[in-house]
Amino acid sequence: MTNIELTPAFLLHRRTYQGSSLLLDFLTRDHGKIRLVARGIRKNKAPVQMFQCLKISFKGRGELKTLSNIESFDVPRRLLGNDLVLAIYANELLSRLLPEAEPHPRVFSSYQKFVENINQSSDDEQQLTLRLFENKLLEELGYDLDFSCDFSGNPISPTMNYDFVEQEGFVANSNGKICGAILLKFASDGMTSLNITELKVAKHLNRQRLRCLLGEKPLKSRELFVVK
Repeated sequence: MTNIELTPAFLLHRRTYQGSSLLLDFLTRDHGKIRLVARGIRKNKAPVQMFQCLKISFKGRGELKTLSNIESFDVPRRLLGNDLVLAIYANELLSRLLPEAEPHPRVFSSYQKFVENINQSSDDEQQLTLRLFENKLLEELGYDLDFSCDFSGNPISPTMNYDFVEQEGFVANSNGKICGAILLKFASDGMTSLNITELKVAKHLNRQRLRCLLGEKPLKSRELFVVK
């Protein structure tokens, strides 16, 4: 019998279940991505907010456990426009890619930082926080990159251009789209401080890296807006 009390969590997705109940997908700090049933919650109209850090309690046996309590210890966030689409995009990545019930506290922390800053930062800062979130998710899933070497293990040259080849790495190409100097910048600071050109490179690079994990099924959030 599982009985977990007030663990930090974010709601990722919800859907109707057996009339008056909901199926709720959470990203929790200590228990990973989990699915819970909230019985009678639609009848009671209990608030379960997305993009707000919650503390949840749950219990039960088997795979589908029951939400027993929920508390908020974070400010509510009313996201609109592109802010909302980017947040939905982040939730969709977590829903699609994270395995069930495997703790990833660093992903939780990165997602929390992204959500807390999404509507309080400039466009460039927003993009940077999103790229860092994507990087942490890819790293936790075992798809981290060594920006200092090409696919053969040779050191990246700051004067050469490169292409990124899925499942291989960086390949030197005189007509390549990525300057070696930018890759070395990524290697030295982990993308923590990027200019506009570097942000564009990071965006396209992360899209390629995520594509091989997402497969052929497109992200629904991309139908709403162009993810930056």
